[in-house]
Amino acid sequence: MWFTYVYAVKLLSGRLVRAGQDFGPTIDTYKVGDSLGIKNGKEGIVLAVVKGDDAKLNGADVLIIVEERPAKTGVQSVTNTILQMNEELQSPRLTSRPQIQALFGDQRVRAVRNSIYFRPKDESFYDFQINLLLWAFGKPWYDAEMAKAVEERHIILRWRHERSELLKAHQKPGDDPNKPVAAPMTGNVKALQVLADDIYQLEHALKTPRKIIDRLRDPRQFQGARNEIAVASIFARCGFDIHFIDDDTKRNPEFIAEKGAEKIAVEAKSRHRPGVLEERGLMKDDPAPAKIKEHYENALQQNPGGIPFIVFIDVNLALTPEIPPMEKAWVKEAMKCFDDRGQEGRAMDPDTALILTNFGWYYYRDRAAMPGECITVRTANPQFQIQEETWKLLERALSEYGFIVDEEQHEKDVRARYSELLGGPVT
Repeated sequence: MWFTYVYAVKLLSGRLVRAGQDFGPTIDTYKVGDSLGIKNGKEGIVLAVVKGDDAKLNGADVLIIVEERPAKTGVQSVTNTILQMNEELQSPRLTSRPQIQALFGDQRVRAVRNSIYFRPKDESFYDFQINLLLWAFGKPWYDAEMAKAVEERHIILRWRHERSELLKAHQKPGDDPNKPVAAPMTGNVKALQVLADDIYQLEHALKTPRKIIDRLRDPRQFQGARNEIAVASIFARCGFDIHFIDDDTKRNPEFIAEKGAEKIAVEAKSRHRPGVLEERGLMKDDPAPAKIKEHYENALQQNPGGIPFIVFIDVNLALTPEIPPMEKAWVKEAMKCFDDRGQEGRAMDPDTALILTNFGWYYYRDRAAMPGECITVRTANPQFQIQEETWKLLERALSEYGFIVDEEQHEKDVRARYSELLGGPVT
């Protein structure tokens, strides 16, 4: 019997890129740390060996995740090695601003925009992000919610409770309770961490508007506000200043994204489903159509005119990595929406693009490692264009969404790989 091996290379951004497949007589051909050989000055090192259902989702019996590292050869110049190290030291994802932190005595000092926080030395970056999220909600709200039974609390605090229980379950006897604990991430925990990261990115770029925080607190408005924050954080990572529009006297987009001379109006819609993200009712196993055309046509009414206009719609569905993008039901629904519109024979489209997202990690309790889903549909004849460099940044930010990096730890890991060059172990 032969087994299918699929190989995926982990990029600096954390994304996995498929790099071929072959067959082996056993599922135990490789183990973590094995070398796959040297090619073009880089050595392939096995980071992980994935089997079972997670491998089958990628069409394999065994999924081999590989990291490319500089090959240690006598002919490789020190200069090239230093250049390679400096490249790897760059943050592997887009951020609104780099992390700012330093040790001060027995405390860790963190800066977010113009605020300084003195935190426990061993507090992880991920814990800090969640604390920052809760501070934004305020102590009175937090105390009132924590006085309730767990199942009656706000969804953010239910997710946080699940995270706390998960970490407790993976804490080994005798471990220091103040030290960070590693545990496999559930879907709800990822949903919490990604929201905390979005708030962190926005707090770096601007003070998150109080009106948005108020809507997040309200279970009936949570989903819409959460989607607006996700979209705004994506633009913040691309280097844009975000200007939320707080004017109920007329139709307006959610915000204007501005960078240099470029301004983009952005509208964000999210499809609601019973029993999901605080929506009342019971969730159905067989969801109805995503109502993309309805959401899209409503969003078009928010176009302020005069500048590029992009519509984001989150379809709020369970993730389906086993289905090719163009075969997903919601993508087909979106394509039909644009086909119908194309038959209207418009000489010029008032909007610039429709971006469909699906970040439904909260549907899962045991498979949070799956990437989000996204498709961009650029209109054929937009009245107002955006720069190609902006498209590249947006596409990268969308592809990286949900990937969170502790930049300090990333730097330590990179320097550890080059410890021989740096003259000893890196602390």
